[in-house]
Amino acid sequence: DREKARAIFRWIAENIDYNVDVFFGASSGSIRSEDVLKSRMSICYGYSDLFLSLAREAGLEAVRITGYGKGYGYVPGWNFSGPSNHAWNAVRINGSWYLIDCTWGAGYVSGEGKYVRQFDDHYFMTPPSQFIFSHFPEDARWQLLDMPLTEEEFENLVYLQADFFNLGLMLGERNGTINATSQVNISIYAPQEVLMMAGIDSADPGSSGEGLDGYAFCQRDGDRYNIYARFPEAGSYILNGYAKRRDNTGKPGKYDSVMEYGINASSGGGIDFPMTYEVFSEKGAYLFGPLEGRLKAGSSYLFRIRVPGAKSVSVVCGKEWTNLASRGDLFEGNATAGKGDLLVVGKFQGTEWDGLAKYSAR
Repeated sequence: DREKARAIFRWIAENIDYNVDVFFGASSGSIRSEDVLKSRMSICYGYSDLFLSLAREAGLEAVRITGYGKGYGYVPGWNFSGPSNHAWNAVRINGSWYLIDCTWGAGYVSGEGKYVRQFDDHYFMTPPSQFIFSHFPEDARWQLLDMPLTEEEFENLVYLQADFFNLGLMLGERNGTINATSQVNISIYAPQEVLMMAGIDSADPGSSGEGLDGYAFCQRDGDRYNIYARFPEAGSYILNGYAKRRDNTGKPGKYDSVMEYGINASSGGGIDFPMTYEVFSEKGAYLFGPLEGRLKAGSSYLFRIRVPGAKSVSVVCGKEWTNLASRGDLFEGNATAGKGDLLVVGKFQGTEWDGLAKYSAR
């Protein structure tokens, strides 16, 4: 029975296109399984109706579930109301019910409103404890949880994408809306083969979001990543987390969005962080300080950084090189900032230096 359900899920994901014209209201289309099978196009209601029909033809016990989904256009903190906006399925295998979403398993609608076919195995027999972060059924029993959530609790959950679970990440903070002053700190457990980065965007209406580069900082500390965000002024923000699996072939790879928090900052004045390079994350470096991206020219600063595997670490400002004293993989020392860029670089093998972090001084 599991292989029957799997075959149906894979076939639908491979052969049915998402109808973005119907989704955006530019046209209408049938969601009846017979019509979807002929046209090979539909929206979620058609995907779920087709799975239900094929499952029953295969002798499986299945249901179609309607409710709310945190899908295209979702912003953390949204309140759901009105008719349901999504549909998915549950199938009974060996006496137990399992959750399946063929629509999201087949692909997604991009920010430009285009359909991108991209198979995602996460949505086949998804554990209910993970499914609830993005799917809220109208009938609470189809949460398949021992203690079902209320709609308000669902709305308050952090927004997690499938790759959060695919990469083995684990939460420290489940509440998706955080009230903060001028800074916030979040910890995420991450396997050693997973690399993370972070960024923030303004969520205030009419904001362009420009000028927020550098206001989020992400670094590994043992088995978790610490993500820091500062806010230039009071307002609403979105804290984005991105992740990828380490590629040992040397290819750069692509960071995918894995989570979003809504932040209500009551004050501003936060200073941006230093910029870090890819090597910083790849080597698992940890910067203790300074954590301000803009330094004052002519002032001396204590640089303290842990860089596993580094033979030496230096601070470079113009033609001035300051070698940091080492104690194991911990490097520290004082250096004076000159006008312009100030780099922290590390040497791992041979004579080449790799950039770890960059500051600006004026």
